[in-house]
Amino acid sequence: MKTMKTVRKIIHHRYVVVLAAVIALTSLSLAAPGKQARGGRDAWQQPERVVADLGLQNGSTIADIGCGSGYFTFRLSKAVGEKGKVFATEISAKGLKSVADRAKKGDITNIETVKSDPTRTKLARHSVDAAVIANVLHHVNKEHRIPLVKDIAEAIKPGGSFYIIDWRLKATIKHDISRRIPRADLVRLAERAGLKLDAEFFYLEHQVYLRFNKPAAKPAEK
Repeated sequence: MKTMKTVRKIIHHRYVVVLAAVIALTSLSLAAPGKQARGGRDAWQQPERVVADLGLQNGSTIADIGCGSGYFTFRLSKAVGEKGKVFATEISAKGLKSVADRAKKGDITNIETVKSDPTRTKLARHSVDAAVIANVLHHVNKEHRIPLVKDIAEAIKPGGSFYIIDWRLKATIKHDISRRIPRADLVRLAERAGLKLDAEFFYLEHQVYLRFNKPAAKPAEK
């Protein structure tokens, strides 16, 4: 017959084994990245490929609308080269300061920060070859979206391009689920600003990536 002391030892041993198993499983679940966290934003945003598909040349001028802390801004800076220009627009003074400080620290001279309003970029008419707005439109109040896109279109030179990157409605990543804008509505926003959809890129897992063209200026009648 087992003594009480032996029984206690057996119970204690089983408790330790079970506890160790629980800790191991917990650690595995924390360590195993899910779809949302796998590799961080770069893994699903594919920023280098996105920037390559903007078709920028050395000397191009582009606006990064709602630049935030500069996720795309500095990649765009490299793409347009020293002779090019990136206008980083943002309504947040904190975000702009972050971009400006980083540019100054890195001795980057082709980035210009622009403090904008919800419906006005403050960019000059026909001042950029292209504009990109990434992960921003769903944050813009619905009544401000059309005025903002029209203002952006005004800043683009005739023949230039406008790029919209925003969440797919059924994206599995758990960001801004209640704010997402249907693709058809994104297209309509640009069309109401006089732009025409001329390309779409399908490789982004969680986002639509649309390119619109601003019609070239009509030749003056003789």
